Parts: sequence; structure tokens; C-alpha cells
Amino acid sequence: MIFPRLFRRRRRDYDYDEEYEQGGYYADLEEGEGEIEEELNLSDEEQAKHYAIDLCDQMIKAAKDIEDTRAEYDLVTSYLTDVQIIEDLTEDERKPIADCAAHVDRLGKERSEFLKTERRLSDSQFAQMQEEEDALPGIIKRLKSNEDYLDTVKRDMAFLEGKKLEWKLVKNDAVRTQRLMQKSACYLFLCYFTLMAFAVIVSWYMEMDLDLRLVMTILSLIAVLLGGYILIRYMDASTDLRKSNVNRNRAISLENHVKIKYVNIKNAVDYTCEKYHVRNSYELSYIYEQYQAEAKEKEKFRETSDELNYYTNTLLQYLNRLRMYDAKAWLNHANAIVDSRELVEMKHQLITRRQKLRTRMEYSKRTIANMKQEALVNIRRMGEVNPQLVQIIRQIDKMNLGRQ
Repeated sequence: MIFPRLFRRRRRDYDYDEEYEQGGYYADLEEGEGEIEEELNLSDEEQAKHYAIDLCDQMIKAAKDIEDTRAEYDLVTSYLTDVQIIEDLTEDERKPIADCAAHVDRLGKERSEFLKTERRLSDSQFAQMQEEEDALPGIIKRLKSNEDYLDTVKRDMAFLEGKKLEWKLVKNDAVRTQRLMQKSACYLFLCYFTLMAFAVIVSWYMEMDLDLRLVMTILSLIAVLLGGYILIRYMDASTDLRKSNVNRNRAISLENHVKIKYVNIKNAVDYTCEKYHVRNSYELSYIYEQYQAEAKEKEKFRETSDELNYYTNTLLQYLNRLRMYDAKAWLNHANAIVDSRELVEMKHQLITRRQKLRTRMEYSKRTIANMKQEALVNIRRMGEVNPQLVQIIRQIDKMNLGRQ
């Protein structure tokens, strides 16, 4: 477009130092060098026309900016009017509104704090706990009882395993004793007959005067005593062997019975732990406590939300009766209704904001006036008056007058 290019060229003439300091002059000069050379070939009337058109375009943009600024200025003024309405309330009129606003401010903060609170449980865990809330105390108690039973069974199994080993050792000792007694009996029988034969041979061949009856009686008595001892030991070993077999078989039977119950209870415990994604009853109990705490918080949040909705609607009714411009905006500034210092601070910010907007509009109006004068000068430089440009300038004047 030729209009922005002309305006940029004129800006370079007037704002050389500024663009030089910003480092953009040489870049623009290199980019538009060919275009500027082409524009220099135009006549003064054509340059004046192009520049006047560009000024009109800039005035239209400035006028729209004034319009937008005026709309924001009117909005800030309306908010200041609402502040003034609050300030002009009597004590009796202000008290119910301030009470409502205090509730809205407090409940809003509580609600915000709850939303910032870190969740104790995931959504799936909370939903599962909520579905089985009534049954969970019994489930936790049963799981704890099963875990205690498993510990008891483990001790019993260890005890029975020890008893099996103990009776196995008794059996082995009894078997060794029986074998030893059998060998001892054989040795005793062999020794008895060997000594008896030796006594007869000595008495017969050596012609020694031996009392064979006495010798035989002594040897027989010793053999009887030793044989009796061997027999008693053998019988005791047989008794221990029978006891060990009976007790070991009983221990094995009890262990098998206990193992069956252990497997059943262990499967029940594993199923419950897997169902609730826990490792034991203590963890399930902890999660249930966390659920109860979070459920109370959510219930409190629901009650807070209900109260907040009630007081919000009530506050809006009070403010709408005062014919405020934007009653809903005060829901986010309820503390300003309660605390006069907050209201003063809010009013100060609005006044400062309005002053800046007024300054901005005045600056835009001065800019339009300067551009209008320069545009009229360039229109007079033209060979003939362009009625379209004059009409645009008049329209901009009407727009400015309408905003006064």
C-alpha cells in the first residue's frame, strides 16, 4: 500500500534521531530504498494527496482508539458510581449487605482452600471406598483376624515341623538301640557258651578241681542279669519306636490339616489385598481413615458450596435493589464491602485508571487535531480539492464531537 509507505517516509524525516537510536532506521532504509526512489518521482500534488489520505487513515484509527478508550472510561466510571453507592449507604442499609458479603468472602476462601488441598486418594480409590463404605469396617476386621490366624498357623506349623523332627530322631535312636541290643544279645550268648566250654575243658583236661556247678551258676546268673538288661533296653526301644511312629503320623496329619486351612485363609487375605490394592490390614485401615477424612472434607465443601450459593444470591438481590451497574462484579470483591479500607483502595485504583484513560483520550484528540491541520495543509497544496477527503475529515470531526 502506498499510504503506509508515504507515512513511514515522512516519519523518517521527522523522527530520524529516534529511529537511529532504536537501530531500525538503516534496516527500514535498506528495505524501502527502491520504494522511496519511486515515490520521489511523484509530483508535489500527488505526494500531498497521498500524504493527506494517509493522515486521514491515521485519524480514523485514532478516532476508533478514542472510541474504545471512551467505552472503557465509561465502564470505570460506572464502577466508581457503584463504589459511591456503597459508600453512601446508611449504617442500617449497609449492615445486612456487609453481613452477606462477609459470608461470601469467608466461604469463597474456604472453597478455594479446599480446591488447593492435595487429594489423599485417587478418584478410583475414593469411588471404591464409597461403594463399600458400610461393609469396610467388617472387611478390615475380618482381614485383621485372618492375618492373626495366619501368624498363629505359621507358628503351629513350625511347632509341628519341630515335633516331626523330634519324633524322627527318637525313632532313629530306638532303631539304633534295638540293633545294638540284638548284637549285644548275640555277643552275650556267644560269651556264655564260650566260658562254659572253657570251664569244662579246663576242669577235664587240666584235672583241676573246679566246681562246675558253681561256675555254671555264676555264669548263668551273669548271663541272666545281662540278658535282662538287654531285653529291657530292647523293649524300651520298641516302645519308643511305636510312640515315635504314632506321634509323627499324628503330627503329619495335623500339619496337613493346618496347611489346608492356611491355604484357604491365605487365598482370602491375598484376594482382599489385591482387591483394595494394599499389602495388609494396617494399610487398608489407613486408606479407610483417609477416605473418611476426605469424605468429611467433601461433605463440608458441598455444604460450603450450598451456603455460598445462598449468600451469593442474597447479596446479588441486595445489590440489584441498589440499581448498580454490575452487581456480579462485587462477588469477587466482597471483602471491599466488609472492609472500608479495601473499598478505599479499590476506589483509588479505579480513579487512577480513569485518569490514565482520560489522559490517553486527550492525547489522541490532540494527535487528531494536529493530523487534521496537516491534512488540510496538504489538501490546499493539491491542484483541486478532493471532496472525499474533506468528507472524511468532517466525519472524524462529528465522531470527536459525539464523544465530548
